[in-house]
Amino acid sequence: MLEFLPATGSLLAYGSMGTVSKKAIASIGRHRAIAYSYIVLVALLFGCALALGLSISLPEALVFAYVIQIAAGALGSISEYKALHLGKASVIVPVSRMASVLVLGASIAFLSETPGVFQIIGALLIVAAALIVARDEGGKLSLMPWMPYLAVSILCRAYYYTSIKGFVLALGPLQASLFLEAGIAAFIITSHILRGKSLSLPKPAIAAAPAAAAGCLLFAGSALYSTSVASIGAGLTSAIYSGTPVVNTVLAYFLLGERLDGQKYAAIALMVLGLAMIFI
Repeated sequence: MLEFLPATGSLLAYGSMGTVSKKAIASIGRHRAIAYSYIVLVALLFGCALALGLSISLPEALVFAYVIQIAAGALGSISEYKALHLGKASVIVPVSRMASVLVLGASIAFLSETPGVFQIIGALLIVAAALIVARDEGGKLSLMPWMPYLAVSILCRAYYYTSIKGFVLALGPLQASLFLEAGIAAFIITSHILRGKSLSLPKPAIAAAPAAAAGCLLFAGSALYSTSVASIGAGLTSAIYSGTPVVNTVLAYFLLGERLDGQKYAAIALMVLGLAMIFI
């Protein structure tokens, strides 16, 4: 039973991210919210690396791929925060799981991987469920302000998670996370400064607490996920992780007061089933 604790912790941490990030956006604005969360994340990663005595270096052969990778990761995060700013976390987070379908397709096209029947069915379930969740209040699938930003985020995330394997193999999980997340943080902060966005500490400073919490959750989710993979394997860990949309929706209901209709809640449950089928 204890071997499932890291996976459960990762599920809760990742599942809480959308709601906490939405709280941070409401508290200090989306530019400072995303910048502060990544600053906290990178600080925790650096502290962990130093505590473990890990050397920090990036092979020259990975430099160009690294630049593309952090650009994709940063644009994906910026776009997702913009979507969260414009829409409901209980809708944005589940629909964002469409990235898993694109990763599956990319693994077939570019990594010569062959999906099983359950993975194909799971992908179809996710697509169908996402279309239901994305409907407007009138039940129609019309273009809403958050959709273009979430589409960009999904495409960037799909590229990021399809390409991350090379970095993990070359650097190891912790170093790969450190280099990539530090680069993404630098990209985001630089882009905000160049666009004249204020990143000054809010008054009172406690208003930045949700953003700091988002960074801590991202760090905890990543660390616990890796621990779980080592303990119970990647397949079972991923299957448990697929429940993140449910955690997000429950938290959004109680903490943000977001309400969805019965069909959308059923679609989110269907999406979780589809994700589990892909990951197993």
